[in-house]
Amino acid sequence: MNRHLVWRVVLATLVVLGAAHLYARDAAKLLLPLLSAPLSFVADDFKIVRLELLEERKNVSIGALAVLDRSLFLGGQAIVPDGTQVMMVGTTVGTALQPLLVALVLVLAWPARWSEMGLRLVIASMLVTLVLLVDTPFSLAAWLWDAQIKLYEPGRASPLLWWNTFLNGGGRLALGLIAATLSIARAQRATTRP
Repeated sequence: MNRHLVWRVVLATLVVLGAAHLYARDAAKLLLPLLSAPLSFVADDFKIVRLELLEERKNVSIGALAVLDRSLFLGGQAIVPDGTQVMMVGTTVGTALQPLLVALVLVLAWPARWSEMGLRLVIASMLVTLVLLVDTPFSLAAWLWDAQIKLYEPGRASPLLWWNTFLNGGGRLALGLIAATLSIARAQRATTRP
């Protein structure tokens, strides 16, 4: 492997992690209004009462407060919403922003001319925003669904839970890598056309 590329990756990692340490909370605050509609759409069995940043010690999380909004049929019984079962699920800001951090490291580390780097960052921003708008709402919805399944039908499988297993098993890293790779390839193609 090229030593210069290794140093570029190390430097990009330090810059991205330093920026994340300083600005991750602000980035998560900007994301909250964007996440509300997709979460309500994906978790349509629930009413999302509030989506907010939660702080516990040094951990900052994106939390969703929800109540069951319509009847569910699990484990041979009907679960009727009564407004008393309030659920709180969340994901740490670091976990939610993982695809963004991974994509930024690769986009910044891979050698490019300035014009290509600018285009690459624009494309990566759009792709990673799309990833975050899919990843976090689906993950929070899966945790809400998981709470119901654990109570009423333990052991039941569902595509939402499989998606969460994928995300937590390296899926966020993979999504960040895919976004970075597509951004680099698209920017190179656009800037090398005659």
